Amino acid sequence: MQALRFGLHALIGLALAGPALAQEAFDACEVFTQQDAEAALGTAAQPEPVNPKVKRPKVVTKCTYTGFKEGKPVAATAEFRFGRTEGDVKNAFGEHRLQVQTKPILISGVDAFWSGKTGQMNVRKDRTWVQISVGPPKVTDRDPDQARKAADLLIKKL
Repeated sequence: MQALRFGLHALIGLALAGPALAQEAFDACEVFTQQDAEAALGTAAQPEPVNPKVKRPKVVTKCTYTGFKEGKPVAATAEFRFGRTEGDVKNAFGEHRLQVQTKPILISGVDAFWSGKTGQMNVRKDRTWVQISVGPPKVTDRDPDQARKAADLLIKKL
């Protein structure tokens, strides 16, 4: 049973990741900007350092900004997932919702929930699913309201 469940999750992951690889260039940091991260964190934030010796991939689905608030490290991350069809993404999103502790979040025009278990806001619109985490490294210390700020900014860009 567990092997079947693992296989199903692997298949869903490939279905969601595959189309992103076949699409045109995509950079999550162009959608989730430094200004978006700073607004959600409530403090200055810096992007992850870029290694000049490594060529940047054509498709970058995850973007993280880090900073310090009240002397403690904080980060804002947005990870984008795409599917071939809206149904594929909707099914994977629903499956993930069942796996993690969730709190429904009402946001006009999208499906969204907060997972206290992972400390992430999950937002789905059409064929795009975004997982947003904002706050300290410890997931139980993250505030859904901070992630909601980032989600509200990102939804306008989807």
